[in-house]
Amino acid sequence: MFHAAKGARHARPFAPWRIVVWLVMLLAAAGFVINTYASILFAHAVGAVSAEAIAAGAGDPRIGLLWSLAYALAAFVVMALSLGTLRWRDWGRRAMRVVALLLLVWAAYTAWVSFDQWSQLGTVLSQAGLPADLLAAGQKHRTILLIGLVLKIVSVPVLAWLSWILGSVPVRQQFAQPAF
Repeated sequence: MFHAAKGARHARPFAPWRIVVWLVMLLAAAGFVINTYASILFAHAVGAVSAEAIAAGAGDPRIGLLWSLAYALAAFVVMALSLGTLRWRDWGRRAMRVVALLLLVWAAYTAWVSFDQWSQLGTVLSQAGLPADLLAAGQKHRTILLIGLVLKIVSVPVLAWLSWILGSVPVRQQFAQPAF
């Protein structure tokens, strides 16, 4: 009956960088959920651990609470910037370049720490006389460290590419087109 007047559509070409931005946003969302839950658990622990226990050497749950809250806030900011980038906002593109570089540095640093832990755990597990259950648990933990290490090593060039491609002329021109 009535046909809606539609503006001219600007077809944008397939952009593989959008897949990487989606992955960053989804991983940030997972980190947000996990650290929000951890913040709730730490908040309960703050009331349960006495000052005397902390003075005697027990861990201070306030440190964990602050870390979890900071991580949840950072994950929320990354989600918002990723969404802005996926919605073709130029401010999102510029900010996502910086986020990709920060995540690259963080992934490289944590990969280095993970490699050190993986090596040290290998040294400990190679000692004679370890109980079988402890050896099995250590090997499982070492495998998990290795998988995380490989994923971090792979993420470093991917994040470098994302930062580079978001600053390239063809991508900047795509962001200059009006988003409908």
